[in-house]
Amino acid sequence: MGRGRILDNAISRRQFLAGAGVTLGAAALTLANTQCDSALIRRVAQSKTATPPRHSAWVWQFSVDGSAATIAAKLAQSNMSVLVKTHDGIDWMSKYDHAPGAITGPAQVANVASIFERTGVPFHAWSVIKGIDPVREAQMAADVLAAGARSLVLDLEGYAGFWVGSTAAAQKFGEELRRRVPTDRVDISIDARPWRLADVPIPEFVEFTDGIWPQLYWESFDTIDNVNGFRLMGYPPGPDGITPRFLVDAAQRVLTGYDRWIVPIGQGASSDQYAWPLFAHRAWELGMPAVSAWRFGVTPTATLGYLASNPPGEEPFVPPAAMQSPTPTGTPAPGSPTPTPIVPTNTPRPTRTPSPTGTASATPGV
Repeated sequence: MGRGRILDNAISRRQFLAGAGVTLGAAALTLANTQCDSALIRRVAQSKTATPPRHSAWVWQFSVDGSAATIAAKLAQSNMSVLVKTHDGIDWMSKYDHAPGAITGPAQVANVASIFERTGVPFHAWSVIKGIDPVREAQMAADVLAAGARSLVLDLEGYAGFWVGSTAAAQKFGEELRRRVPTDRVDISIDARPWRLADVPIPEFVEFTDGIWPQLYWESFDTIDNVNGFRLMGYPPGPDGITPRFLVDAAQRVLTGYDRWIVPIGQGASSDQYAWPLFAHRAWELGMPAVSAWRFGVTPTATLGYLASNPPGEEPFVPPAAMQSPTPTGTPAPGSPTPTPIVPTNTPRPTRTPSPTGTASATPGV
């Protein structure tokens, strides 16, 4: 997600090797291993109240993205849904966001949800999961869902100010969460670059969640370090470097073995007029249910307009000029996983973040 800083430092060989093990392990998972009975039960339960998917925009803080009413009016015009950050670890967002209407607890979640829902904008929430107090974090997550969020996305990243817990903490959180909300839609958002996967306990979170929102920022990630990283991990970019289509392809190959919804998060602040059409079209080709923009406050009106004109389910329009330049999707090295796309069978109910110092880190990759 926005995290205020998306660019990475140089990637060490140790990180590469660790990431490679996770990547190959994820891709090797079979349906029997990942699609447990509880996940099937959740899908069935969620399908009973599911509505047609919409593209969505992430909101970090009202102080930087705008008031809830302003955002709701704009997203209503674009027929989009919203993901509002409600809490960070065990702190409600009002600790970091001092704008009127900032989230102070479940009651304010309900107030904000009503603003969006009355305007016709489906309200989803997101939070940063840290693992510092799994029981309390699970209770807060359940409270957000009970207060009116259609779903909750957990921002799961290994950077400073994000996940610090153990594997056991992840399992405890999952147990406590599902005890409180057995079938509600809960997803995770991750940095899907293969070498970053070893930073967080993704398999443990996948066990009790329903979707994965990979953070795919083509301009921020288009560095020599990232090109080398993808190449070393078996996903070499083409001559155009880190393109929107390449990132969607790489995320699909890395994550599809988990058998969860994949809802890609694109770079809202992109300066390339053709990037979003190429991004949305490739996601559509791979059967991904929708796309989202990180974040509302930096996403141009033109991008929102494009998403409004190209809703989920329909083939997104790509200007002919955008196709004149090759946009490589990347070819895995020999022996790398080549899973097939997952085509959703039900509609997801969609849904970055502060540091311990009191300055919220902006990210999703939502």
